[in-house]
Amino acid sequence: MNNHTTITKTTPSPSPGPGLTSGASPAQTTTTAGATSGTKRKRTPAVKYYAVKEGFRPGIYYNWSDCLAQVTGFKGAVFQSFPSLEEATSFLTGQKVASHNGTASTNNENGTRFYGVQRGRVPGVYSNWAEAQEQIKGYTRPRYKKFDTRQEAEEFVKMGQENEVSKSSQIPGGLTNANPTDAVNGDAEIPAAFAPLPPGAEDGFDPNVLLEPSTGKIVYKAPEQKLATKAKPTGPPGMLRIYTDGSSLGNGKKIAQAGVGVYFGPNDTRNVSEPLKGHRQTNQRAELTAIIRALEIAPRHRPVTIVTDSRYAIDCVTNWFRKWVRNNWQTSDGKPVENKDLIQSILVKISERDSLKVTTTFEWVKGHNRDAGNEAADRLAVDGARRGVGGQLSSAPVGLKAAVDDDLPDELADEFDDF
Repeated sequence: MNNHTTITKTTPSPSPGPGLTSGASPAQTTTTAGATSGTKRKRTPAVKYYAVKEGFRPGIYYNWSDCLAQVTGFKGAVFQSFPSLEEATSFLTGQKVASHNGTASTNNENGTRFYGVQRGRVPGVYSNWAEAQEQIKGYTRPRYKKFDTRQEAEEFVKMGQENEVSKSSQIPGGLTNANPTDAVNGDAEIPAAFAPLPPGAEDGFDPNVLLEPSTGKIVYKAPEQKLATKAKPTGPPGMLRIYTDGSSLGNGKKIAQAGVGVYFGPNDTRNVSEPLKGHRQTNQRAELTAIIRALEIAPRHRPVTIVTDSRYAIDCVTNWFRKWVRNNWQTSDGKPVENKDLIQSILVKISERDSLKVTTTFEWVKGHNRDAGNEAADRLAVDGARRGVGGQLSSAPVGLKAAVDDDLPDELADEFDDF
């Protein structure tokens, strides 16, 4: 019997369970079991179906060893076991069916489960387990959970984001708001040179005092000096957040000029503001090029989060590319995938970082919504586009000049850009 079948074939019969051998009938098995008095009858293990959605040969398998052979060594493999063939098939096709016991395969009345991803490549809420699994596969210490309602999943994701913010805003160990006092002497302030080491101090160092250069005495820090104190690094560098953006002035027109913006931080020498190279001056190519430039500049040993307002760019390098690779870089309509050169370049850089066990994640932020990092990257992209316009605008019609100067928001520009 062939242990593999694809979802396009007719439903096959499952492999014989361990309770029945190839030459025995159910009656023979029952007689043998009953002939031995006092022997505890073993239950026949339930049949499992293994659905491989992403693997060497996607399909449904009837034993674990066959399934394992299709996913071992396959990067980004997506697979799951099910108690019924119908549920395994629905996992591959994305259709919702009733479970093997006749009840709905999900617990909520709409028949949809929601998967909240707190920590993963693209944190958020997913209604498809395969999509959620792609965000956590290979990610260091992912955090995710299944919910019956979208609201519960969104609260779970939001809670994780708030925890990350609170962790980043914690003050260094040992800092205190008030200077120590001596209760025996009427709560008089203890001189800084004789103050006890505060709780939480690291390496025997009191972060509340400093040496006054002019007098050579140890004094307490002023409140503003305590706020300026930075925590001492206790491990390898943390996640590097890089904001990227692309802008195309006159997007969709022959005279269009695009620019690339990469923002590491205020006055950071690594910030990028430059015109987009090449004859295709589209907003989407600018967005993808900005990600390439960010990954080129970022240290290869540091985990990176690329923050962008382009859902198109994120989907290209985290989701859609898998199907394009299977289709030899053609769309479902049989047309060549647009911007293939840039997408492949990003995938190569992510793969290089993966080989070094360095995480590369993507985070979407709403454009033109008062996010400081996104707005800074947008300004850099617009400035780069304006520098690239050069003499093109000097000979352009007045009406086109006004349209170019307005610079449509990126989300609106995406709607008019060609795929």
